[in-house]
Amino acid sequence: MKYHLKKHNGIVFAGLCLWTFSTTVSSQSIPIYNDYLDPHMVAVKGLLGEEIKSSEEGRLALLPTWNGGQLIKMFSEEYRAKNKTNDWYGEHAGKWLYATSLAVERTGDSKLKELLFKTADELISYQDKTGYLGSYSPVQRITAKDYSMHNRSWDVWNLTYMTLGFLKLNEYFPDPKYRTVAKNIGELFLQTFGEGKADITNYGTRHGLSATVILDAAVELYHTTKDKRYIDFGAYVLKRLNEREGLQLMPTLLANKDLELVGDGKIYQNIWNLYALARFYELQPDSQIMVALRKGWEGIYKFHLTLAGGPWGGIGKHLECFNSKDFFSPYGLVETCSIMSWIHFNKQMLRLTGDACYAQEIERSVYNELLGAKYENGIDWNYHSFTNGCRHTANFNDCCPSSGALALEEISTLVYSVHKNGIACNLYTESEAVISIPVAKNIKIVQQTDYPFDGTIRISLFLQKPVTFPLFIRIPDWAEKATIKVNGVAVKNLPASNEFCKIERVWKSKDIVEILFPISLNIVHKTELIKAPQSTRNIYKVDWYALHRGPLIYALSGLIFDSEREEIIRLKDVNPESVFEQVKDTVNHKGYEYQLNIPGKDPLIFVPYYRTGDRKEGTWRITWLQNKIN
Repeated sequence: MKYHLKKHNGIVFAGLCLWTFSTTVSSQSIPIYNDYLDPHMVAVKGLLGEEIKSSEEGRLALLPTWNGGQLIKMFSEEYRAKNKTNDWYGEHAGKWLYATSLAVERTGDSKLKELLFKTADELISYQDKTGYLGSYSPVQRITAKDYSMHNRSWDVWNLTYMTLGFLKLNEYFPDPKYRTVAKNIGELFLQTFGEGKADITNYGTRHGLSATVILDAAVELYHTTKDKRYIDFGAYVLKRLNEREGLQLMPTLLANKDLELVGDGKIYQNIWNLYALARFYELQPDSQIMVALRKGWEGIYKFHLTLAGGPWGGIGKHLECFNSKDFFSPYGLVETCSIMSWIHFNKQMLRLTGDACYAQEIERSVYNELLGAKYENGIDWNYHSFTNGCRHTANFNDCCPSSGALALEEISTLVYSVHKNGIACNLYTESEAVISIPVAKNIKIVQQTDYPFDGTIRISLFLQKPVTFPLFIRIPDWAEKATIKVNGVAVKNLPASNEFCKIERVWKSKDIVEILFPISLNIVHKTELIKAPQSTRNIYKVDWYALHRGPLIYALSGLIFDSEREEIIRLKDVNPESVFEQVKDTVNHKGYEYQLNIPGKDPLIFVPYYRTGDRKEGTWRITWLQNKIN
């Protein structure tokens, strides 16, 4: 599979001192290339619409009352007095507030809305006079006077997500009480971690990597309050992030070093810090920040993504850390939290740059890894997903189900955007939207398609009067012979794949844009190099082959006994090109299935990656087939 990386020029200064930035909000005009839509403006249908609805009716509707309301009542004074454990469960409430605010704003569902407001009020009642709204006992939390007793792992992390959750709730349902609870937490942050106070990098895991995500909360607090102190605070957090040995996010990237060196390579937290940095860039634009962001993205893209678009690790290191760059194994794993953070990072980079490659990666991750981690019931998710491995359901109170549900709710806001005073089609799915741009209000756009299973897309526009504006059609990286027609007339001189095609004309009501992205089954080849311990000499290599069809990765589906796995995935020196020429396809409502015929073996059935094993517990997913060992 080919992915087109753009090369970006940037000057890197040795000995960069980022902390010399002005701590005032910049007057420099930052071009924002994409303004995303509010959820109620878009109705997502098709496959994505079904998945979003199942999550709304499943996990979002259940979480506040699950297990007697445990994940909400844990913030009560009664619970906190007894909690002396190092847990991160407090993140669920904030993530749920965030995701459910999006869901209610999107659907207007009265029952879910009532639950949202009731749960928010209960949480507010648990905030103490210091502004603290967490789950730790007084001797364990961030404000503990006896520092030696302080369990410093996840308190800042949890408070950050609580802040983000209440601010998202206030964004769609403005209320002074929601702003107040977030501001109270923000004041606690300032008084605890401001310059000259406790060092934020001494808190949280991975040299403080889990705590420095507070930068995201600082940005959002500024957007809500316009209080300059949060910009000052964000700059200070960034200063410490870049100074602290073991962290040094920007210096590492600007020195062309890999993210595996930052915070021991913890994937989820690394990417969320990059996302927070990209949010901070809007307030403190600096060319070096953008250079670092692009380098961080390109490093993940080139070295740390599965074929299905998930940031992966788990081989020879902690399960949730990046592997060494250039390392490949078919047995790595992807944490669902990392998928969420990767989608958010790409969302912000698309907003800041308008580059199609970021929309491409959102699409690849969503249709493959994100849906592949989700169960059809809308409640359960995988904690870890394996390209070659077995599906196991996460516990309800594991971190990943809340992250998956949050990421899924973001999708409706990303399908379209206001882009360069026009409309951009970022993602392809059956959908309708009503969009206002500078030259016209309430443009209705209707997308009819069976994407991702089919590459034919029909876009209809409905306007009150004829008006001139640009329409941007994203050409996927795999669609090398795309065609686009407007009212039956072909658009000439299409850009390369993984770019936006700009169509600027006088648009009239009922204009139709017909798009064809030819889809065929393609083979991807990877070579795994096996090296002897304590040696750089390659002792042998393994050739691996996988399938993809348009935006979908394919995998072997079904119940596979572990003892049979290695035998099943070997092609036994059969030329893979000739083998894959023998595939036959059938169509059903869930997309194409392919039958792979290998001499001497039963036929192997391949289906889209996300629905292998009918998404049931204990089923295997085999993405990579082994051909030979040299």
